[in-house]
Amino acid sequence: MKAAALSLALLPALVAGEQATWCDKKDACATVKGGLPKPAWWEKELKKMQPACEEEGATCHQWTSLLSDKAKGVLDNVLTTVETKIMEGSKTKQRNRVLRRNSQMDELYLSAPRNSEGSDRVFITPHIDGFLGWLPFFTAYRCVYGLTGPHETVTIQPMRDPDEQEVNVGPGDFTCFDYNREIHWIEHRAQANATLDDRMVLKLHFYEFPAIFSYIGDAFGDANAQYNFFARAAFLASQFPDKDIISRLIARGINGITLFGGSAEAVFGYMNMGIALILISAARGKGQTMLTIAGTCHFAVYILAFVFRSVRLGMLIRDAVAMKSISALLLTGTYAWECAKTGVNLKSFAVAVSGFAFSAYAFMQLGPALTYFGQELGQVVSDPVTAFPYGTVPHPMTLGSIVGLTGLRLHPTYGPKFHANYLLHVALYLTVLGLEVTGASVPAGMSYDSTYTEFMKFHQDAGNVIAHLFTTALGVAGVIGMAINYFGLNPSLNGAANDAKKTGAARAMTSPTLIAFGWSWILVRYTVPDEDVAYLTVALFVVTTYLVSKLQWSYMTCFAALAIGMGGQELAHHVSGEMPYLNSYAEVTPEAALTFILHNVWLLPFEIRAAVNVATAAYLPVRRGRSADRAWAWARDRHSLT
Repeated sequence: MKAAALSLALLPALVAGEQATWCDKKDACATVKGGLPKPAWWEKELKKMQPACEEEGATCHQWTSLLSDKAKGVLDNVLTTVETKIMEGSKTKQRNRVLRRNSQMDELYLSAPRNSEGSDRVFITPHIDGFLGWLPFFTAYRCVYGLTGPHETVTIQPMRDPDEQEVNVGPGDFTCFDYNREIHWIEHRAQANATLDDRMVLKLHFYEFPAIFSYIGDAFGDANAQYNFFARAAFLASQFPDKDIISRLIARGINGITLFGGSAEAVFGYMNMGIALILISAARGKGQTMLTIAGTCHFAVYILAFVFRSVRLGMLIRDAVAMKSISALLLTGTYAWECAKTGVNLKSFAVAVSGFAFSAYAFMQLGPALTYFGQELGQVVSDPVTAFPYGTVPHPMTLGSIVGLTGLRLHPTYGPKFHANYLLHVALYLTVLGLEVTGASVPAGMSYDSTYTEFMKFHQDAGNVIAHLFTTALGVAGVIGMAINYFGLNPSLNGAANDAKKTGAARAMTSPTLIAFGWSWILVRYTVPDEDVAYLTVALFVVTTYLVSKLQWSYMTCFAALAIGMGGQELAHHVSGEMPYLNSYAEVTPEAALTFILHNVWLLPFEIRAAVNVATAAYLPVRRGRSADRAWAWARDRHSLT
């Protein structure tokens, strides 16, 4: 389990980009009570407090707590505008979360993107601001609110959709990102209408957590603030490295860590590293097993992104390429190892190289945005690509990949070992092709949130909600047990339990717990946009799989658990007097069939959310007659948002 423990530190975010917020000054979300002062007013305010800003020509900061009373009044109105937009985007209230201001971190900030000396280089290097992204359930926001412009400083946010990946934050514009998780940087870009070389912005900060954690939520905000104070002190000490050797060493340390950490997240992603490590470890060193459980992850990314369409394009491209590279490395490694042992087969090698090269060429012609469903997600508008092989060879990437896999299968000794994986990979490529041809996806009107709203109409009783959570978990345990038995991972059914070397045999077996860990993270990442529920769903899957595998349930026990779980749900509805959700769409229509599928896919997340809401209402001091909304407001307002 060491791999699992290490991987926990590499899984900083479950939900694919929901925390990101962008607002253009022309949109209603940008309206500030009393209006926004002119840029010259803000420049005067900063330089009055920081005369050095005018002299040194580098980045300059001033805590907003030290601004004039008039500036603080304007700031409060700006904060209200920004927090309203955050709460709307992250569905703070609907998900029983609390958003608070972290004003001790707020600053008036003048950036100098042309300055690449010392720690100023950090801002033009891909980086993540904080380091607490490994903490589940808690989110910190940094919002960059524009005060001056037009200028030539562009904020790069590569994990977002194309219209937000490169933004010029002018007066009244603002962008918010996860302080501990989202990669970003700034660049100097020549703009035809620019009148300023640098830009002045407000850096505003918030933190958010489940309402049930109200008594410890402020500790998270304070931890981010203390880290920010430390980072700012280190930055100021190294901003001008020519002053002394200490400044130079600190600057090199900051820039080195930023370059390595930012590049790793931008190119591969810490979550993807964690998932790959977990699944490769689960195989216990067996090459073909690695291919089965870790080498097929990219197909899950393709299928889930295409069907559910709830991921940002930038993150999808990064994740798809990362997972595809894992598959390619495993295919190459296992094939090369076999060739080293038994010799190279020229026919196999030639067919494999030709097929994969043809697929790679087709990818380059199409480009990553179109390859990974930019048009289907509504983010890219493009004319049909007609350059060869498109317009000549149908579906060239899929065809080339299948030819390449066939080449591997032709190897006289590797081929038989690879046969099962060959059939699996080909079947998955054809599945993705079928989705692309048919365009099958979840309709916008049947999204996670809209389906949950319908589901909750039939789960209002607290007793029914809690009973459903336990009965569903029992049913899930039964299904997991059947899967463990079917794939031969139960020692009591494959003879290992009666073997004198049963302990060693069990250790050598593929780990169902690690498989559940890695794959459940992938599944919820692209299907469950409720972050708290996503974390809890993964935890429940992992714990359930661990217990079932340890107890070594027989098929009979698994069937009994599933039957009791399903029967318990019906009994809970009967006792509570609430009609089952299934009865509301019990018709023989395509829409009813799709609703049934989504109901079952999201059943456990829905019941976890309902149970969290019940627990939150019970935990908070709700006086008689106080509604759930007012209970949430009590949790939010226990401490002043200012």
